[in-house]
Amino acid sequence: MKFYYKINIIIILFMLPLVACVSQTRVIESSSRRTPGWVNGLERDYIITVGTGSTIQAAQRDALNMVRENIVNAVAVNVQTESEMYTEEANLNNNVNTFMQKFATTTSTTAGPVPYLQGITLAQVEDYYWEKVENRRDGSVKYNYHIKYPFSDFELQSLVMDFRRRDKEMTEDLEYILRSIDDLNISTVEEIDKKIDELRVMADYFVDARKDRAQLGITRCRRLYESIELVETESRLGELTYALRLGDNIVHTSRRPQVSSECARITTIDSHEGYTTIEYDYDYCYEDPENNILVRYRFGTVNVQRPFYFDVTEEKVSIFVNDPFHFEALSQSDNIIDEAKLGITIVSQYEAPFTIEKVVLEWTGHTPVIIDNLNQGFAGKGNHSLDLFIDQPLEIDKTSSAGRRVAMISGYIEYRSDITGEKKTYQVFNHRYSTNW
Repeated sequence: MKFYYKINIIIILFMLPLVACVSQTRVIESSSRRTPGWVNGLERDYIITVGTGSTIQAAQRDALNMVRENIVNAVAVNVQTESEMYTEEANLNNNVNTFMQKFATTTSTTAGPVPYLQGITLAQVEDYYWEKVENRRDGSVKYNYHIKYPFSDFELQSLVMDFRRRDKEMTEDLEYILRSIDDLNISTVEEIDKKIDELRVMADYFVDARKDRAQLGITRCRRLYESIELVETESRLGELTYALRLGDNIVHTSRRPQVSSECARITTIDSHEGYTTIEYDYDYCYEDPENNILVRYRFGTVNVQRPFYFDVTEEKVSIFVNDPFHFEALSQSDNIIDEAKLGITIVSQYEAPFTIEKVVLEWTGHTPVIIDNLNQGFAGKGNHSLDLFIDQPLEIDKTSSAGRRVAMISGYIEYRSDITGEKKTYQVFNHRYSTNW
């Protein structure tokens, strides 16, 4: 009875402005000759309300919305009266009323969290009465549509239970989402998107401290976007493989990356099980340390990007000699050097590893000296020392640098790339050398 007293007071207050306007209007058409006795009245187990509009259809829709609002207010009054919710909040009643008032203003476009409101239609109306009225002052016309809608105490209690069940579910969902953010229990970027969408619904639903927690959760989710890193997992010239990492976990995404390069031409982009492989053509790239593949994602309002640098000389091998060769006799007899040691400084132009396979030395009038099956490997840009052992006889008078203004030697050096296996030959032509004989 206390509930009906309160809801009736609400309806009476709503009707007072209509009574004040009666003298200013006249009925020019109605659905029946006589106004039903229940119009603008109060009856137990019924909601009696009126909607207005420029057309009868608009007035009808407004009347149904007023039924929804009255039901929502009834739930609010009942929940407030029993006061079993949000006992930790000092402003309990204000919170409940605030939520219900906000919910009531949106019932024209959404049924909200109370499923019963979805079933409010004209088919449920027990009786109705409409009238077309004219304003005596300005001649304007509008329609009033009165509805007598059955709504029992049993139905009210069912709605209260639905409301509480919904509230409990929303609270549990909020706690679960916040825990998953703390634990970084996330395997896809789309899970973050989903959590933000769910938290937005919760932030709009709650009116107490849980609203602030939901909004804080949204902020933390956006920070997760900022924490995502692009990490290179495997690459070689012409192919890059990377993954998205959040904390210690690899995360997946269905989003396709934006890939660009100032010189390389992107040929394929393939994503599989959280890893993305990009193949590119670098034929038109100069030897520039700033060459890169720029990978960019847009997550929410956050740009996550990284330039992956590549070196077009990564597989290149090129050597030359600059310093004089140095020969040192190890043993000799008469005019012959039986054994000797040769020191050569090899200069590599690039970082790629390579292997010296063969060296051939040529003096004028002397049998070429062939040092084969060397297989001496080097890596890195710059100078490398190549020490060779010569066990072929060298004629002193034809090979000695003594007594010559400039001693010159020719020949060639054979080498191969350890990456590509490509074999190359560097020609030695009139290169300076020295001997200790």
